[in-house]
Amino acid sequence: MLPEADDLLAQQLRQLRREYLFDSAKRLDELRQLGALLANGERAALADLHQAFHRLAGSGGSYGFPAVSSTSRDGERLAQRLKTSGAPLASDDIKALDQCIEGVANAFAEAQSADGGDAASEHG
Repeated sequence: MLPEADDLLAQQLRQLRREYLFDSAKRLDELRQLGALLANGERAALADLHQAFHRLAGSGGSYGFPAVSSTSRDGERLAQRLKTSGAPLASDDIKALDQCIEGVANAFAEAQSADGGDAASEHG
């Protein structure tokens, strides 16, 4: 590949990473809203939370953010285990899910910091 093509590809990949990080606020809002629904006794939100964690577990790694992927995978596993058990959610279960959500938030914050700061300032 020509050096110019390498530079263009690297620039495009950096832009995709910035856009992914910029959109992280929406993804975190979704996780937190689902967590709030679960805290209010809406167990049906568990399937949606599992799916949201699953999407982040895959996309985090694809965009080069392994911590986003691994913390999301932890949340995905927990949500799957709780979903499969069928038992009523205890307050400890809700706390554990909230910790997973905040773990994803921390992973995004670290990724933004490592990626050169605020992705929002470079978006658009």
